[in-house]
Formats: sequence, C-alpha cells, structure tokens
Amino acid sequence: MSIYYIDEKSPLLVESEKEIDKKDPSLNGEMANSFLSEFRLNVEDFNRLFFLKYEMEYISRYSYLNHLDLRVVTHPYETNTCFEKAELFGSWDPLNVIKALYFEYSVDSSLYAVVVPETGCFINRARLKEILELPGGGFLKKANVLPQYMSFGTCSPFITEKDLKVNGGRIEKIIFDSEALEVKKEENTLDDFSFGLDHRMSLQMNYYTCFEMLKKRYPNTVIEREVLNLSFNEKLIRNNGKINISYEFQSLNYRTAKFINSIHGYGDVTILNDYLDELNLPRILNGTHKANS
Repeated sequence: MSIYYIDEKSPLLVESEKEIDKKDPSLNGEMANSFLSEFRLNVEDFNRLFFLKYEMEYISRYSYLNHLDLRVVTHPYETNTCFEKAELFGSWDPLNVIKALYFEYSVDSSLYAVVVPETGCFINRARLKEILELPGGGFLKKANVLPQYMSFGTCSPFITEKDLKVNGGRIEKIIFDSEALEVKKEENTLDDFSFGLDHRMSLQMNYYTCFEMLKKRYPNTVIEREVLNLSFNEKLIRNNGKINISYEFQSLNYRTAKFINSIHGYGDVTILNDYLDELNLPRILNGTHKANS
C-alpha cells in the first residue's frame, strides 16, 4: 500500500508524475504491501489526484487549516467490506474501519446514512426509525440508490451540497454514534473511511474529527445519536449443580465490541474453554440488568 500526505513544502508534480495509476506501486501491478511507500503532495496536487473529481476538496482544506492528521491510502486490490480492509491493513481492528450504511425511508424516499465502526452486528432498522423520530407508518430499508460519487462497497459520509434534500438531493440525515464519538475522541487514532468510486483507495482520519468537520459543513444534516446500543439474549441453564450461561448479541455498543475484540480477536471464530476472571467482564454482564426472555 501507499500513503499520501499533504505537505505544502512539496513542489508541484511534473506532468509524468500525475499519472497515479502508473506511478503508484500499489496501483500499477507491483502490488506493494504494508504501507511500503510514502508520498508527500502539496494541497493542489493532493486535491487533483484524489478529491477534485468528487467535489471533496473541503476535506483537505479543513484538515490542512486545522493541522489535522489526514492521509489517503491506496490498496493493491479492491475491497468491499470493512473486514477486507482490516485484513489488508494487517494489524488493524475492524473497529478502526468505518462503514456508512444508507437507508431509504419508504414514505418519501429520503436517505439516512448511519456512520459507525465495524462491530460485526447489523443495525436495527425499527430502532433507528424510533431514534430518528420519523413520522408516518413507513419503514427503513437498504437504499437501492446512493448519493453521487458513491458505489456499493465505497459508501461514505463525504457528501456534496447537491446530495442534500434541501438542494434537490435525497439525503436527510447523516448519523454518527454518540458513544463511539466520545471514546474515539479520547483515543485520537486514525480510522479508515471509503471515499469516491475507487475500491482501491481509502481516506484515513479520526472518527470524531470527521464528525466535527461534517457537522460544521452540514449543521442541519449531520447529527449524533446512540445508534450502537447493547442488545443481547441471555440463556441460563442450572442443572445438577452445573450452570450454563450463554449470550447472543443482536447489537454491540463500541466499548463492549472493543472489549470482546481485545480478548477474542475479530472475524469468524469459535472458542471453547476460554476462562476469564470476573473482573474482566463488561459491567453490563456482571452487573444488574434486565435480560430478554
């Protein structure tokens, strides 16, 4: 993979250097891996190579003016899911790969984007409708049509003014998770976002920083809500002096997902005879709670 940074001290690229598909070792068939190459570009070249055609120059401008950590990463092959990206990046936890899920409201075809870390769980659409306080008897469904400059597998929160419903587009709200915002602000680490239409590229910045940037640009559209709630079924069997307890999670909040990933890793896995001290259990599991029956 190759990493691109903004550096105002970098000279303008000459014409032969502007053909990124030929010059970038991750894109030209050399299949460079593990963040092997680094390139520094001035803002003009950075925008021309990555953002200008998607009307996303506001990202580099905001990051540069606020001295924020921003980079674009090119991949040696296409990815479509957060787990594919995490595997490509090697040591990355999927919780540091952000997904943007677009839902369409059946009543008026408005689009609602949920922007959350990859916990491995689905979004409860009925609950999302309640959170958004949507009127009428409609329902949320997976969007069949996306905003411009997006494709399935590259969905992102990086929209343009023309995508907004008030400007003739279809986007009504972009929702970030409130708990993830709080924790990721403290962590202050890079998170990976898709952008544009190329499945071989991604943008990396902090989740909270991304929210702040978009909130300032689209104050009536970008909001925060408790999207990633903790929801699970508990099954307890006590028989002949033995106790069997199992939990099936329908939804994970960010803190619990991080706890589970830190112990068990991520992706598809089966673990037996994995004993933990009670002090390591999340508070929701060793405290008083109301289980689903």
